[in-house]
Amino acid sequence: MAPTDPLFEPLQFAGHELQHRIALAPMTRMRASVSGVINNTAAEYYSLRATPGGLLISEGLVPHPRGCGYPRCPGIYTAEQVEAWKPITAAVKEKGGVFFAQLWHVGRAAVPSQTGGFPALSATAVPLLGMHPLFGKGETEPYVQGEAMTLSQIEEVTEQFVQAAKNAIAAGFDGIEIHGANGYLFDTFVHSNINDRTDDYGGSLQNRLRFPLQVIDAISAAIGASKTAIRLSPFYELKGTHDANRIQTFSAYTEALEQRGLAYVHMIEARYDQQSEDPPSNQLSVQDSTLWTFRKILKNTKVVAAGGYTAETAREALLEGKYFILSNLLFLSLD
Repeated sequence: MAPTDPLFEPLQFAGHELQHRIALAPMTRMRASVSGVINNTAAEYYSLRATPGGLLISEGLVPHPRGCGYPRCPGIYTAEQVEAWKPITAAVKEKGGVFFAQLWHVGRAAVPSQTGGFPALSATAVPLLGMHPLFGKGETEPYVQGEAMTLSQIEEVTEQFVQAAKNAIAAGFDGIEIHGANGYLFDTFVHSNINDRTDDYGGSLQNRLRFPLQVIDAISAAIGASKTAIRLSPFYELKGTHDANRIQTFSAYTEALEQRGLAYVHMIEARYDQQSEDPPSNQLSVQDSTLWTFRKILKNTKVVAAGGYTAETAREALLEGKYFILSNLLFLSLD
């Protein structure tokens, strides 16, 4: 009897049974209207990528206009936006897919043209340097000084994420993934070199983790921890993310996540993120620059890994017990 291909081992996952370990990673498509209503062609796009018992993670859906960073990104904060997603999630379900919505607030990567003229919300008022690419338009826009979130704004954004999560479930999604990676809103609180606050949301490592964990807990209370997930990028080096001690910071982060019984934690491999800047500013050793450091902490939490996997390296990772599901495969050959 031929050995079972590890890529096609079934897996109990967030109340569903997956039939394989290959997930569709979240990828920004910018196919919404100017009011954030997803284009109806997305039903074909996602259903073509759906398989029986396969996990799909949507493009980022913004929970509020101030969270938008790029033209024509979809929202999930109005009734019209929710209704527009219903035939899309139905098309995925018809194919037997499991569909999670990614909730995305770009934080200080926002620019006024995309937020209705408002400054970017972030842990800090210090702006990003350089120009913001307006993908899809072939243009750029300078980053401007942002707004360090007040305590009341932190509460407001928490409530926006909770409502967005409820809206996603109402739209037919099976759960949500918070975009906590890539220098966006939550990452600005986590990284020691960005977070310059002196209140309960800055200073100590515990305080820097408070906001993302607060949002996770609030969403979990609203829709269930088994329908709640988060994406992290411990080794990301763009948008000023140069934490003084990445291993310590993200080890504490994953320890806190492990206690929460989430659907999964989605993490991006160093081989992708450390190639995002030339030369890399993060001088970690090859041994340290691995998700295995954090995977060992997440003993009872499903881990989705992304970043440059081939069919061969994906099989190796699964056989070694490193991860449960792989997204962002470079190619897949069943030979």
